[in-house]
Amino acid sequence: MTATLAASEPDVSLDYPDTLLISDHPDTEPPDNGDMPEAFYTTNAPGNHIGKAGTYTRKTSWFLYRAILPQLDDDVDLSLTSLAKDLGISYSKLLGFLRAHFRMRQLPLVTEVQGQHWILDLTKLRIIDREFNRLEDNPEHLEAIDAALADFLTPTTPNQTVPTDADLRRFIRTFIDTHLRPEDKEQQPEPRLRVNYNPDNTTTLTLTCDSATATIIARHIDAYTNQTTTTAAQGLIDLILEDTHTSVAINTFTTNPDANLVFHPGAGWINLNHAPTNNTFIRRLNADEADSYTPSIDIRAYTQGRDATCRWPGCTVPATRCQLDHRIEYHLGGPTSPDNLVNLCQHHHNIKTDRRVCYILDPITGTIAWLHHDGTYQLDHPTGPLTTHQTHWNHTWAQYLELSKKRADRR
Repeated sequence: MTATLAASEPDVSLDYPDTLLISDHPDTEPPDNGDMPEAFYTTNAPGNHIGKAGTYTRKTSWFLYRAILPQLDDDVDLSLTSLAKDLGISYSKLLGFLRAHFRMRQLPLVTEVQGQHWILDLTKLRIIDREFNRLEDNPEHLEAIDAALADFLTPTTPNQTVPTDADLRRFIRTFIDTHLRPEDKEQQPEPRLRVNYNPDNTTTLTLTCDSATATIIARHIDAYTNQTTTTAAQGLIDLILEDTHTSVAINTFTTNPDANLVFHPGAGWINLNHAPTNNTFIRRLNADEADSYTPSIDIRAYTQGRDATCRWPGCTVPATRCQLDHRIEYHLGGPTSPDNLVNLCQHHHNIKTDRRVCYILDPITGTIAWLHHDGTYQLDHPTGPLTTHQTHWNHTWAQYLELSKKRADRR
């Protein structure tokens, strides 16, 4: 079999790419303000010639695989072997790419968004296909998640950061778990322990259990290692073999007090019924301004629920492992309140502290504008369960007066 570039199914909604333009071309110059689109990703920012080259790469990849996509009645082994030879990639990798493009045929709205913004590369397409494997071929479910994912992938502000692979995976899993397959979270998996004796006189222990139990175990290990300044591995050994005791508080978030499905910034959505403890309660966070440099427990919990991860664009370090940064330094009058605090991992906190970059924080929505020295900027939206998704840089009068009143009360 010889591969050809005759499209098996024409893409009527997507035009083929034009000539690659990287530099020294009029199209790479910033347009007039009248031509500026209202919302776009940083990869499609006017004048971003590197972004345009990346977009061209994703376009050509899309049309290549759409052109060589086998017919449904073609022999799988023969067509894969021939195409893998022609493309010079492995059989298994090619299978994943083709499966991803077959999957996109089921998602017309996501395909339409792809044709507008071109942010889905082969890696993201494979993530979509793999996460969808949990779904049965239910037309209503596919239609619902197609609409939700298309909305998620559509930019809402100028210079918006492209969702990371982790963001994409997290969104799909959350939507399936909370809307399409909530019964999956109700079933507690049977714990499994695997012991492997290695030839170098070491042994590997692997515990598989539900997310709620794993989250509690991990929190106990963190609490013990913080007390003893030891490693996580040694901490687990001590907790099992030594006469040690730890008491921990785990903050989870929910919008429905009667639901057992709650969000934990480090583990995602977990089922409280699976948690091996009876000491749980619901409380309302009191995340008001603290009088000192150190944030209160409630402030830390609130910002973790808002941010979910480190707020550096593309960073996926969970907020539970981040430090809280004062956007306006405390000694310069910056308050210790969620309006002035952002979760940053150690590495990106150092970059901000060294003044290699700075940012502006929207106090209502938590949206960040990262300002770079080359004059460009990026918008990063929080992804936690406490996020306000309607971003308004200009407050309504009702919002402004209410916010002013709260700030006056705090002062």
